[in-house]
Amino acid sequence: MPESLLDSLVELAVELAAAAAAVHRSGVTGEVRTKSSATDPVTQVDRDSERLIIEGITRSRPDDGVLGEEGAHQIGTTGFRWVVDPLDGTVNYLYGFPSHAVSIGVEFRGVPVVGVVHDTALDEVYRARLGGGAFRDDIPIHPTGISDPARALVATGFAYEPRVRRTQAAVLDGIIDRIRDIRRAGSAAVDMCWTASGRVDAYYETGPHPWDVTAGLVIVGEAGGTAAYDPVNHRVMASGRALWSPLAELLTEAGWSPPTPPIPR
Repeated sequence: MPESLLDSLVELAVELAAAAAAVHRSGVTGEVRTKSSATDPVTQVDRDSERLIIEGITRSRPDDGVLGEEGAHQIGTTGFRWVVDPLDGTVNYLYGFPSHAVSIGVEFRGVPVVGVVHDTALDEVYRARLGGGAFRDDIPIHPTGISDPARALVATGFAYEPRVRRTQAAVLDGIIDRIRDIRRAGSAAVDMCWTASGRVDAYYETGPHPWDVTAGLVIVGEAGGTAAYDPVNHRVMASGRALWSPLAELLTEAGWSPPTPPIPR
């Protein structure tokens, strides 16, 4: 695949994410509805941001596929599919908790090839494309190189459903005294970017959907880390390469099955 084509996709994704970030900054939440549960909200910001992004994709690349969290769905003919979360971390956004983002990933024939995450709380832009490295505001990023879980600062998240949260808490109980500490910030896209840039050493969670993680998979991989997603069980994990196996073993012992990592390039 021509690098120039991937670069053009990154450029478009950065442009569309910036436009959606401007919607975030407007702070006009409008009517707040719920989705999967009473604690899973969607705002006018979610809807307006997705509409703006999808309109931009349709103008520039009308034959591509699209999958958006707020309902956008288009079967394309080019092999490319845009996977969009217009506001990852909606609860955080409503509370003013500084962890939320626009996430735009692009797949080619099911393989993530472009990732852009605009952290709208910190106004940082993460971007990557296959074979091109990963960057935060044009500065190259890399995960930490630690290999010992006992020294690892690990990010995770919890589902909206109480039953699933109880299971997730049991897994956390199985590892909490064998890692440095845990962090729960509430945005899968941001957690993956923080892993890619060394703000945390690793991230794992059950529950994220493709729009939450597609961009992050590219960013972590191109930063030099390892990231994988199981779309059937909605399990995602990301870390530096040296930490993957020992942390995966620890999580397995605690009853959590890590996704299969990609074959290193």
